[in-house]
Amino acid sequence: MRLLVCDDHTMFRDALTTALEHRGHEVVGTTGALDEVLGLVIDHEPDACLLDLWFEDSLSLDVAHAIRAVAPAVHVVLLTADVAYEATAALETGAVSAVAHKTWQLDLVDETLARVADGRPARRLVSLPRPAQREPVPRLTDREHEVLRLVADGASTTEMRHRLGVSEHTVRSHVRHLMAKLGVHSRVEAVHRAHEHGLVATGTTRS
Repeated sequence: MRLLVCDDHTMFRDALTTALEHRGHEVVGTTGALDEVLGLVIDHEPDACLLDLWFEDSLSLDVAHAIRAVAPAVHVVLLTADVAYEATAALETGAVSAVAHKTWQLDLVDETLARVADGRPARRLVSLPRPAQREPVPRLTDREHEVLRLVADGASTTEMRHRLGVSEHTVRSHVRHLMAKLGVHSRVEAVHRAHEHGLVATGTTRS
């Protein structure tokens, strides 16, 4: 298959590319930037686009929907280490053809691609959680409240790393979990939702 590999973790992207090429696939392009994905799809017309679910703190599902709109013949296979309810919804709406977990052995990824190429069901190869009924006011841990206050204050990932005393990877993980609890797709939406629920005081964000 002719493939695009789109993931913002360079080591994972390069390793997956090499492994897929050893399996006989042709990787026609790679990128670690979400805003480059759609252009690469249009330019290279791959059979499938392996697309990371998360790029930094942003979900890639808007891009998946855009690919479906402009290049419906291209199969989108979500790559994820933290399968979220958003992935389930993307499968159910047809925005993506399959979801591949990053901990899988390559044989299972290859089988998923083969099923997608043949038009066979692939979703049974991964166990996905169903969207949960979220409470009107999400229950946050003390750490999540701390992260939320920093997000509301406009702190960057680097600033949050110094304030929290953790790695940037851990910061991004905290932010992703927070956004999942709030049911939002970006930091800006997280702040708005937090204000709606009274989780942060109005006027705490800096300009």
